[in-house]
Amino acid sequence: MSEVVENGAVPVREGLFREVPPALLGARCENCGALRFPALEVCARCQHQGAAVIALPDDGTVFTYTIVHAAPPGYAGDVPYALGVVDLGDGLRVAATLLADDLEAVRIGAPCRLELFDLAGADGEAVRTYGFRIREG
Repeated sequence: MSEVVENGAVPVREGLFREVPPALLGARCENCGALRFPALEVCARCQHQGAAVIALPDDGTVFTYTIVHAAPPGYAGDVPYALGVVDLGDGLRVAATLLADDLEAVRIGAPCRLELFDLAGADGEAVRTYGFRIREG
């Protein structure tokens, strides 16, 4: 059964993040030290079966992005919106929604911070997911 957060939202997928304090949950291979998100039991680099689940950094920089102008099937959120890849350091990059009051603030190299937010699910129930808020200024 899915965990329900305080406002009634259900996580988009169990084990991707924790609520308090907000953090993405990744894994560090016990053999070669490779970082992964989402956490996997088998290392994609060395095939070792053993990884420690860790909280990933909540700050990053935009590596690349695109602005989506047409909602995909089943998406009930606002358009346009930004999707991108955020560099968290140590060679780890995470695909995520990029959040900004003004989409013009989204640019490669922009600093950003992890933020949990809710979207309307296909059945109308709230779904909790993650994104990275662009730090403007």
